[in-house]
Amino acid sequence: MCKEKGYDLYPKVILSDCTISEIQIKDNKLILIFSSYGFAKKEEDGNYYRTEGAEIIVEDYDRDEILIKEKRLHQLSEELYFESMFDIAFETLLKNVNSGKWKLEIVEEFYATGEGIYICHVREGKGTFWIFIKMRYRNIVYLWNNVRYDWIVN
Repeated sequence: MCKEKGYDLYPKVILSDCTISEIQIKDNKLILIFSSYGFAKKEEDGNYYRTEGAEIIVEDYDRDEILIKEKRLHQLSEELYFESMFDIAFETLLKNVNSGKWKLEIVEEFYATGEGIYICHVREGKGTFWIFIKMRYRNIVYLWNNVRYDWIVN
């Protein structure tokens, strides 16, 4: 349970460099639960600090319109590489994050009215790859616990 709550707080709250540890679906809400390092919240002194745990609730999203692309680098030889990009089903993302198979970190976030695009880095065992997520929604609710003033974000 989180103590604090706010609506559509970007850029006062940033998700960059934050790790999603679990994804839940309840009613027409998508709930993203972050690791114990929460997200970064801007305080009155102008600095960003980490929170002790955090969640966001994406309200009235359209599951069928969530677009997820996976981009991987493949090595054919010492000097020859190629990249592949393909669609991932939302269910695959959900299963792999919740099982711990994938460690999902948001690297960058971009917003438009009712839409977000997230560039994420995924660790899977010893390998890594990128995921691009685009989704439409009505509202984002930010939930967090105490702000840790000793966890400043540079």
